[in-house]
Amino acid sequence: MTPKRTVVVTVAVAVGVVASLLSYFFLNNAQQRAFHNAKLVPAYVVTKPVPTALTGSSAVSGGYIQKKDVPAEFVPAAAVTNLSAIQNEQAVAPFGVGQVLVSSMFATQASLAGGFASQIPKGDVAISVSVDQVHGVAGLPVPGDKVDILVTVGTAENFLLQNVPVLAIGQTSAATAAASGSQSATTTAATSSSSSGLFTFAVRPSDAARIALAEQQSMGLYLALVPAANPVVSVPGVDQGSILNGPQASG
Repeated sequence: MTPKRTVVVTVAVAVGVVASLLSYFFLNNAQQRAFHNAKLVPAYVVTKPVPTALTGSSAVSGGYIQKKDVPAEFVPAAAVTNLSAIQNEQAVAPFGVGQVLVSSMFATQASLAGGFASQIPKGDVAISVSVDQVHGVAGLPVPGDKVDILVTVGTAENFLLQNVPVLAIGQTSAATAAASGSQSATTTAATSSSSSGLFTFAVRPSDAARIALAEQQSMGLYLALVPAANPVVSVPGVDQGSILNGPQASG
């Protein structure tokens, strides 16, 4: 290769590298602007339309599901973090591109034949409570979220349970919400909560008895929406004598 040709090839390669870098930074900045500089976290996302009954192994090997960076606020607590969890399961409904993969979107064939009961974790039971907009976090929770349950005992407010999974709101379950798409699922669940105020939880049998007793005795159930992976902490009860003793809220 002549020196002149070598220079031409070298320049061409350099130009190509610079163009690739510029393209990367442009696309990255464009994505950041599109997300309004939101905090991005890795999550498994549907990248090709998933048909009903597609096996998890086929979804993974066929590129239907891939890991992408998405705004943290769009990743629900039930998001799948390990694709091995769906390898031997199948899609419960058709899912569109862009949906974050959650555990209720795939299930075993045996569980699909079991109806809503199949969505209850082994060892738990489902129990429903009725709360209004104020007690139910303004209808903002959706199926798949987790909440803390507070009750009034005498003149004190106490945490009854923490990180309680919301199986359904009204007639909208986590599975039907996932099948409807992320945006429509939020709207459907919020509308259902506003009209019925019914929250269905998955809890241990002993905790279901505690919830039932608290509601029967009109202990003023309050729900507090919590973020994903929220730690369980010991929270002392609050009464009129200690209402001002806690630390001030910070932004």
